Amino acid sequence: MEDTHQQKTEVVLDIPLNSEKLREELSFYNELAAIFKEYDKDTQQLDFIIGQLHSQIEEYDEGLTVLPGKKEIESIIKSHPYFKNPCDYPIRLLTILKYLRRKGVNVNYADIDLYVDAVLSHMDGVKKVGRGLYKAAK
Repeated sequence: MEDTHQQKTEVVLDIPLNSEKLREELSFYNELAAIFKEYDKDTQQLDFIIGQLHSQIEEYDEGLTVLPGKKEIESIIKSHPYFKNPCDYPIRLLTILKYLRRKGVNVNYADIDLYVDAVLSHMDGVKKVGRGLYKAAK
């Protein structure tokens, strides 16, 4: 006679969330949930994580979080080595966004690139020379 009593075993994964890339995290958990559903696994915990990510993204999209002030961002940008000692080559917007993130500014907002572009275009001595390229006056 076979024993049909099966013991339930759980596996716990520790996957840290990257709060700087919420949309990529959401995509990852959606794909993971689809795989779980394909193999008839419980997705209750994954659904909770997905719901939390959705609510965080909605807060950013609705503007419920406060953007850093233009003066604060401008002062951080001016402290970048390129703006302290400009050269003949332009600096990329992506480089500036990475620098802002390194300096502790939360750049995980919808259209943060447009916001920083507006700040750069109003800075004295900074000229837009191409798509996402800026040149500072010497």
